[in-house]
Amino acid sequence: MTATIALLTDFGTHDPYVGMMKGVITSIAPHARIIDVTHAIPAGDVNRAAFELYRAAPFFPPETIFVSVVDPGVGTTRHPIALAWSERICIGPDNGTFTYLLATGAPPIAVELKSKAFHLDTVSNTFHGRDIFAPVAAHLACGLDFKQLGPQVHDLIRLDLPRLELIEGPVVQGEILHADQFGNLITSIGILRLEGDDVLLEPWLPHCPPARLPISGLRLRLPNGVHLYLSSTYGDVPPGEALAYIGSSGLLEIAVNQARAADVLPLSAGQDILLSYKG
Repeated sequence: MTATIALLTDFGTHDPYVGMMKGVITSIAPHARIIDVTHAIPAGDVNRAAFELYRAAPFFPPETIFVSVVDPGVGTTRHPIALAWSERICIGPDNGTFTYLLATGAPPIAVELKSKAFHLDTVSNTFHGRDIFAPVAAHLACGLDFKQLGPQVHDLIRLDLPRLELIEGPVVQGEILHADQFGNLITSIGILRLEGDDVLLEPWLPHCPPARLPISGLRLRLPNGVHLYLSSTYGDVPPGEALAYIGSSGLLEIAVNQARAADVLPLSAGQDILLSYKG
């Protein structure tokens, strides 16, 4: 079976860094299929990298090898690692980039990439994506036994998880995570699913219990006191009007029809929001 290697970085496409990684991979594993998840992670934003890896991973074939390189600590004492689950392998720095996969899945086997036989001959202090992570991924794609990469490690670095709480009502408290390319604001409230006249909360984070809320009167309270009723899609409201809706990943999102919510609304990452209903 053709191995799939998926790349996620903050390298952008202006410089040749992504191309170099692909060149290393294809030199070692010319049969491998390489897919770009994204190279537009904001520079050094490990939290965003962790979130986008979590969102993308379920849509890739089993046994995909993910290489996540958002690595502001490259060349320091932070460790290069690889994690193996039954359904995928992830490679990258131990800096929290695998936080959401660790929080939402079974515990993986993790190793430190100490076996230099699977690195490039010369390893720079500032480009482990090319010199360590890419060749390791390529060797795995060629059938290398995962355990040959180095010793097993524990106590991996994890980022703080965003707020997702169920309080009396029931009311779901969450926070704004970030804006996507379209200016839509992604929140931590979810995963939400429609079932008849209700909305089911099947939490994507482990510290929140599930809940059922009636869809009639369901509304999102913003930090400025404005309430947005739950809509199905952008066209449910007039141009220029704000709405809340369940996004493609099952998380609650905030948008403005035919405008960028991030530019129009007085909201920013980290602010609290409340999902509740009128009884």
